[in-house]
Amino acid sequence: MIRAKKAFGVSPIEEPPPPLVKKSALGPRARAWPGAARAEGPVGVFVRENVREALGISWAFSREVEEGGFLFGQVHRDADEPSRWLVVVTEVIRAEHAEEARDALVFSPESFASMRRHAEATRDEASILGWFHTHIVTGPEDRGLSVVDRDLHFSTFRRPWQVAALVCVEPARDPEGREVSFFARQGDFLAPCAVEVLA
Repeated sequence: MIRAKKAFGVSPIEEPPPPLVKKSALGPRARAWPGAARAEGPVGVFVRENVREALGISWAFSREVEEGGFLFGQVHRDADEPSRWLVVVTEVIRAEHAEEARDALVFSPESFASMRRHAEATRDEASILGWFHTHIVTGPEDRGLSVVDRDLHFSTFRRPWQVAALVCVEPARDPEGREVSFFARQGDFLAPCAVEVLA
């Protein structure tokens, strides 16, 4: 008698959808992030003061090579517009073991491994919301995402609510002239996000 082998398969486990939340429940909003987009796209970004302080002012970034890291926090769906995502960035960490150059940043497998270890060590409900990196700017053409940035985001940060933050470091004016922008996928593009700082 010949027994038929049972087929073996793997099917994805669906994550529960993020909770519906009203924007007013995220906390008191102190102000819009200076220079951020005003139009509301598919993802609204809210940052805690510690994140604004780190990316926008206090962290010393290289004036020679691009640097980067990861964004952590919570993701929600907008109760008033359920197709829209609301992300609250509560923590930002620098990437370890990244390959840094004047005009490029490459996360290594070790970068992602150390990021995952950090996420597991904190043991809270924080999600990996996306990534950030710097551009050394000398003019207006340096202040947007490159094709390489877009490709990295689309291939690595695949969830529709994951964001990319760009920190523009102008060596002669840093940190006073530092600009920070957030982007999220909108179709085949990365569109600027409206950003608010939570008190």
